[in-house]
Amino acid sequence: MSDYIKRYVYDVTRRLPEKERDEISKELMANIYDMLPEDADENDIKSVLYELGAPALLAGKYRKNPQYLISPRIYDDYVRALRWVLPLAGIIGVIIGIITGSIDSIKDGMINISKALSTGISAGLSAAFQALAWTTIGFVIAERTGNKSTESTSWKAEDLPEVLPMDKYSISLSDSIVELVLVVVFAAAAILICSGTVPIAFMIQFDGTQIRSLFSPGFLESCIPLIIVMALCGAGECIIKIKERRWTIPVCCTIVLSNIVSVAALIYLISRPDILSEEFKGFMRANGWETFWGTAPAIILLLIAIVCSFAECGNAIYKTLKSQKA
Repeated sequence: MSDYIKRYVYDVTRRLPEKERDEISKELMANIYDMLPEDADENDIKSVLYELGAPALLAGKYRKNPQYLISPRIYDDYVRALRWVLPLAGIIGVIIGIITGSIDSIKDGMINISKALSTGISAGLSAAFQALAWTTIGFVIAERTGNKSTESTSWKAEDLPEVLPMDKYSISLSDSIVELVLVVVFAAAAILICSGTVPIAFMIQFDGTQIRSLFSPGFLESCIPLIIVMALCGAGECIIKIKERRWTIPVCCTIVLSNIVSVAALIYLISRPDILSEEFKGFMRANGWETFWGTAPAIILLLIAIVCSFAECGNAIYKTLKSQKA
């Protein structure tokens, strides 16, 4: 018996909420076999599948709440476009923003690096969000005005995707996209804070003494390039996840690399002698806590980071091995 039926059912159910897939898969499989004649051959199977229509359209009919901005008919094309449009627009925006910020920040022949970076990040985020908005608007217009009459006959059974084994080892597309957005947003916020563009209110009051700065300006400036490197590794990891959609060797390698870079960056930052501001060092000396930062908090923070990184890498390796074996 041809595997077209399994591939067709898989193509329909993969577009539906996970909790509904098993029930709809059984129902659809039963309907297909009921429609087939006895001793059905491959041509009979294709005929039944074409009668049911394109998998994307059929998935839309199965949805309990079919009100959507981007329908299943064009959702895959929409996601495919975003994979390329968002990173490209963001990178171009960052480059243009850095160039513009560098020109605007020139003072006495020197470039204000913090201002150039903050301008570049702001421009990159703005470009990415605008690209998201205009891409969505374009697909909505295409959805509302496009010709839908040929959708059910334009697909071919030979183009059905292969059934991915072990669905529990697949990677959620939505989770990867959200993770990518969070990486970009938090990295941008951290850079703006470290560069002093966005001030953070900080104050400790103890026995009548007020401390308004915890970290030294030199330490905060040294964090900026490391944050950029870590953000690039994290963004690369998310992009590979979005592309692969399952646990593969490239996904595993990027996760391991990203964690190694993060731990190495943390070790470097914690080991810097200028991590604390002179104001806070004076406060610690006055209270007999001068050596405290170099022991307990730093070691605990480093151990937590190493344990979390090992756990994430181990989980990635385990799922990749299981997925490859399946």
